[in-house]
Amino acid sequence: MNMTFKEKSTWLSLFATLVIFGDYAISLFSMDASVLSNEDMVDMALSYLGSAILYIIIIEVIFQSLIAASSRNKMDLEGDERDRLITLLANNSGYWVLSIGVILSIGQLILPHVLGIESLVEERITIPLFEIHLLLFSLILAEIVRFSHQVCLYRKDAM
Repeated sequence: MNMTFKEKSTWLSLFATLVIFGDYAISLFSMDASVLSNEDMVDMALSYLGSAILYIIIIEVIFQSLIAASSRNKMDLEGDERDRLITLLANNSGYWVLSIGVILSIGQLILPHVLGIESLVEERITIPLFEIHLLLFSLILAEIVRFSHQVCLYRKDAM
């Protein structure tokens, strides 16, 4: 399978995002509120987030550099009109997902106060810094959609 630099880069970013932030989400949701205090849960969540960000930076820098070093053609690194169109279409789909996630996050913040059920909502949510994580997961989902859409467009164009 002959892939361009941009397609290899997209595959790497998709895989790294799924693995690293998937592990982050599993770690976050597996915290037990009955055993840990709220402060401990916040500290652990921030620690998991810091580790995930550090891992994604390290993985992306190392492997993107290796992919770029293996590409001999300068034009392959820069891309062409097809690469720019694919990126534009994929960015558009990721933007929609992010927009919906932000609107849902704002709604989650405002709606309980409007309905007067904020205490009921606070009792049910056991994830520390829930609002921040809701926005973060919207961003991560938008990135996954963007990378997946790019991969689909590259594969569709390759056939």
